[in-house]
Amino acid sequence: MVRIASFIRTYLLRMVIVALGVSTLCFLAVEFSPGDRAFDVAIARYGLDGATVSATEYVRDSEGLDRHPFVRYQAWLSSLIRGKWGHSMIGGEEIFPMLIRSFQRTAILGGVSLIFSLLLAFPLGIYCGCHPGGIIDISSSILSSLLVSFPSFIKGALLILLLAVKLQLFPVAGFTSGWHIALPAITLAIGLAAESCRVIASSVKQVCQSEHYNFAQHKGLFGHQLFLPHGLLNALVPITTYVGLQAAELLDGVVVIETLFACPGLGSHLLDALRSGDILAIQGAGLLLGWIYVTVNSLTEWLSDSFTPADKKEGLVL
Repeated sequence: MVRIASFIRTYLLRMVIVALGVSTLCFLAVEFSPGDRAFDVAIARYGLDGATVSATEYVRDSEGLDRHPFVRYQAWLSSLIRGKWGHSMIGGEEIFPMLIRSFQRTAILGGVSLIFSLLLAFPLGIYCGCHPGGIIDISSSILSSLLVSFPSFIKGALLILLLAVKLQLFPVAGFTSGWHIALPAITLAIGLAAESCRVIASSVKQVCQSEHYNFAQHKGLFGHQLFLPHGLLNALVPITTYVGLQAAELLDGVVVIETLFACPGLGSHLLDALRSGDILAIQGAGLLLGWIYVTVNSLTEWLSDSFTPADKKEGLVL
């Protein structure tokens, strides 16, 4: 119970710090960037021809953009404390439900990508870690280096040309069915699997060459009786930490992939808000992304500590 209470206190403190830090940075970055926010919103609402001087002034007056920036930020923060995220300056829709709908799509895409990457990387990484220096280990290392060196948008563009345009196996863009998730998920999973495979292989190799693993072998253990409790269990600690960090880093890759494949997720929502100058939507999206990042990292720390055997915290598992 003490451990759970400590975890909750630390988690809530991080959430408060992130809420203040991320929302402030988002607000300052948008507010003090070049251009007229009211004019940007007017263009997004009425189109370029409709963004007249009168339309711009109407937006400025109705959205309170004529007030001092810090007064507006204080008002937004006060509303957030009361559970009100505000409304979009473009369509007038409540921001929180809109963000949740976008996040659901992002979570599906990120979750499928992470699961697919682990299905590829885990068995291959374990095999390479148990058989270091072999043909499969060397080949996977070279292939992983090549895949990691290519940015995700280049991998995505190549997969679109090959699998969607040329072979017509997948739809090019959209998010109307599960089939639309396949290509962007594969794009993300390839890079994740390449990195995860080497981390898993390195962790397994290090454990299998350790003194406590050799000691267990000398005790007469072999096969799964040796590897599962004395090899895999010890290797899971760094692997779990890395997978958790990867899940958090997915937020960066998802923004690019959602834009490339026209997936209406949280990343593309944030980019649309940035283009239109929708300040409240930008702050809300940034805040939600920050909280997701904190949640994933906190759970990673919790799981990593849970996978660490009690005697390993003082030494090695024998």
